[in-house]
Amino acid sequence: MRGIVFGLLFSNLVYLAWNLFVPAASERGAPRPAAQIGASVQLVSEVSAEQLRRYRVQQVEPAQDLAGSADEAVEEQALYCAQIGPFRTEDDAQNFVNTNAQRMSLAVDIRQVPAAPDYRVFLRPFASKELATSTQETLRAAFAANNFTIDTYLVPRGELENSIALGLFGEQRNALNVQQQMQGLGYQVVVRTEEKQASEAWVFASAIESEAVFAQQWAQMRLSRSYISTGEKLCETIAHTPQFP
Repeated sequence: MRGIVFGLLFSNLVYLAWNLFVPAASERGAPRPAAQIGASVQLVSEVSAEQLRRYRVQQVEPAQDLAGSADEAVEEQALYCAQIGPFRTEDDAQNFVNTNAQRMSLAVDIRQVPAAPDYRVFLRPFASKELATSTQETLRAAFAANNFTIDTYLVPRGELENSIALGLFGEQRNALNVQQQMQGLGYQVVVRTEEKQASEAWVFASAIESEAVFAQQWAQMRLSRSYISTGEKLCETIAHTPQFP
């Protein structure tokens, strides 16, 4: 009898321990659902400030503005630009612009382009001005005796100070002729090529609707100047003011 009583008591203790431990462990390990079915609904005004959670508001650009920007970009890329020239003078280019200003946007474009070089002939600098002057007098006497038409100038300053200049020629053959004559007199001269640039007048046509529109206008624009030509030119990029800082 006593064994049965102790057995029942032990069983009750084990059952009590199981009910206390197992449900508590299950509640700690299992995630709690965000909302239970049948839970009550509360208005925001009924909830305390501590229970509310704030989220950052994100602003989205309207789709219509993005589409408009894309349309503007396509329109700018579709424009055609051209260069016209070269003109004989800057005034000629300006007259062309004035005459055809109503047809399209035109502007004179002055460019620096390589030109035919000059050829400078001279005797190398002497040790002193006195020596250069006496050599110049000797040369003039020799030129007169040989019927050479060569002008001489004493260079007073600069990198060629105290040298004797024998001319600046636009054609190389004339410079080489002077060199040959000087060699016949026993003098070694220098023939130096000097590069130079010249201004060239062009006209820049911009913001034309299409190449076909330009071609139609070009047929009338070049009637009075058959010597000019045209070709496509990369349109200049226009920097737009940003809408937002």
